[in-house]
Amino acid sequence: MDTTFTDVGLRISKRIRELGLKQLDVCNKSGLSTTALSQYCTGKRIPDTLSLYKLSIILGVSMEWVLTGDNLTSEKQAPEPLGLDEIKAAQGLTCDGLPLSEDEVDLVAMYRLLPPSHREELFDLAYFKYKRVVEQKKESIYSTYFDGSEDEKSSPAGSREARDGTA
Repeated sequence: MDTTFTDVGLRISKRIRELGLKQLDVCNKSGLSTTALSQYCTGKRIPDTLSLYKLSIILGVSMEWVLTGDNLTSEKQAPEPLGLDEIKAAQGLTCDGLPLSEDEVDLVAMYRLLPPSHREELFDLAYFKYKRVVEQKKESIYSTYFDGSEDEKSSPAGSREARDGTA
């Protein structure tokens, strides 16, 4: 099968214009670099599979349409372009069923770029911060025994003197 993908860049550029978007908008929504998208639009490169998938979601067209200009099934209409949260969900960028924010995505990307020893250090720091926040939300052990009034300060051993052995 000898398939040449001609006019891929023209179709991408045309669809971007039809949607009233700029290349930068598509890059921000898809995570593609500006260089890559520019090369796709000028026909210097053909999108790889993941890039093709991202573009088809953002542009609301089938992957086949981007490559060939034809839809495999004529009954299907191209889906509406997705918003950023929907794109993240479609790409699997969620945690506990909620889409990740841009900051969260950036943190994951930075984490992945670190060498393993730095990842471990960063994980330990995040765990320490998380643990401190969780523990601050709980009542301290002190409040279990002392309610703050001067009249009644009791502990499991009774009075302070009884606890200290000076009763």
